[in-house]
Amino acid sequence: MVAMADGMAPPSFFLSSLDPGVGKTTALINFAQHLLRSDQHKDVAVLLCFSRLEEIIRLVDEMGLNEADFAVHTSDDEVNQLSTTLPDEARVLLTTHAMVMSKCRCSNFKEAEGLRYQGEVRAVRIWDEAMLPGEVASISTDQLAALRDPLRLSYPPLAELIGRLERQLEVSGGKGTLMWPDVAEDTGISCRSARAGVGQRQATYLDNIYALSGRRVLLRKPNPAASVIAALNTRDAIPDDMAPVVILDASGRIRSTYDLWERNAGNLTRLRSGVRMCQNLKVQVMYRGSGKDAWRKNGEVLAQELASLINSKPDEEWLVVYHKGVNSGAIPDQVKGLLSSNPDRVSFLNWGKHQGTNEFRHIKNVILAGMNNHPQTDYEMKARYYGGIGDDQDVCMAHVKQMEAGEHMHHILQAICRSAVRQGIGAMCGPCNAYIIAPKRSGIRDNLPKVFPGCKVSTWHPTTKRKATGKVGAALLYVATHFTDRPEVVLMFTELQSALEISNSSNFRNSIRRNETYKAGLETLGVEEVTIGNYRHRNALAMKPKPFGPVEGASYIINV
Repeated sequence: MVAMADGMAPPSFFLSSLDPGVGKTTALINFAQHLLRSDQHKDVAVLLCFSRLEEIIRLVDEMGLNEADFAVHTSDDEVNQLSTTLPDEARVLLTTHAMVMSKCRCSNFKEAEGLRYQGEVRAVRIWDEAMLPGEVASISTDQLAALRDPLRLSYPPLAELIGRLERQLEVSGGKGTLMWPDVAEDTGISCRSARAGVGQRQATYLDNIYALSGRRVLLRKPNPAASVIAALNTRDAIPDDMAPVVILDASGRIRSTYDLWERNAGNLTRLRSGVRMCQNLKVQVMYRGSGKDAWRKNGEVLAQELASLINSKPDEEWLVVYHKGVNSGAIPDQVKGLLSSNPDRVSFLNWGKHQGTNEFRHIKNVILAGMNNHPQTDYEMKARYYGGIGDDQDVCMAHVKQMEAGEHMHHILQAICRSAVRQGIGAMCGPCNAYIIAPKRSGIRDNLPKVFPGCKVSTWHPTTKRKATGKVGAALLYVATHFTDRPEVVLMFTELQSALEISNSSNFRNSIRRNETYKAGLETLGVEEVTIGNYRHRNALAMKPKPFGPVEGASYIINV
């Protein structure tokens, strides 16, 4: 920051990935205050960029600057009134990521209107939280269909083009590529004109339709089971001439976007960092689907799991991070309605607002009631953009999975660090208990030690048992019958596999032994997998040995 103020910083994106709670924001506040008092830097101005309006409001309060020294430039007129100073006249300008990207969409940074100080580019540029220089532009068949009728009367040529594009996407089956037309040139209608007659959501769809103009787009299904088809490409969101800029993002050490950016673009510089040790953090993971679809289908069961856990500590405060867009945002009310103690001790924070805030830093119990998932196509497009993979090249699925894992780790770090984890002394985090619901295939449990070095990871056992059906139900019934009749006799896998009429051991392993309901059923029956004979792997089931204790019916206990 000093190098930028002195005009000595090279044109690079400088990433500071210090963990949450270490003091990045405090350092920023003190730097800005000292800069304004420095006689050697009277003409040096600062641009501060934040992800959320709430962070701007908080920082204005914490910085304690004179109103003449700062201005706020956002899309919210009420927030802008935090200062009456015009942006061009304020040494410190606070704005949002979205505003900067909007200003730079059709120009480079140095030409962007509304971000300069007395006509000159601000020398000190700070970007708080994640910076993604590339963004995914996409439009689906459903979104195209939602635009046809609103545009049919006011802009018939545009409505006709949209209908034609929708049919082309449907015919593709979600495979291959398509040369997207230049929408403005083909229809004679600008994006700004078309936006004027539709709602905000539809205006966003139009932005993407125009953003894809003249580009070869990939055609994909957002996920294999989806009926809709999307056209996708990427676009630059941050121009290179915004450098030098300092990025304050704790996720910098775990997010794949930065790794690929550093490797392929060459203009990202990592600043010295330090990682907090997390021996004071205990994380329990429940293997269960917890995305938006899972909450729609099994919301009652999931809400009961959260309530049972919260009820187990009736005198403590809790923070729950949840999906706001499910059932009209009803998850908080679902959970509160099941609590047997004061519901006011439970705070709820939805995904999308899980970064930046310090409001919950005193809370020692936090639940991630689901993961902040994105369509697989988003992970693919990010892997392509940051990996420099062209639209005419195949992308390695390992790179897509790496991108997905990095995004999951980023969201987990940011969400859990809203709690008491961000407190602590020196290199040690504050005491905290975290609980995560996630499917096993996500690999989240294996990545937790990377996100929180030294943390203790264990299993969060569900209180509501899943009903075993099909082959799994038949397997548990066979096991229960066997050990009821012959509790001392082991049950070989081959016998159980044969009884279930499963063709080979691989299918038996994948469909039965790895099934979470089956494993929970064995636990309930008091049965475990064992190795019989000269085998390297487990090949049978046996009753668990009873723990050593007093002999039933004995009149005394020997003190050994």
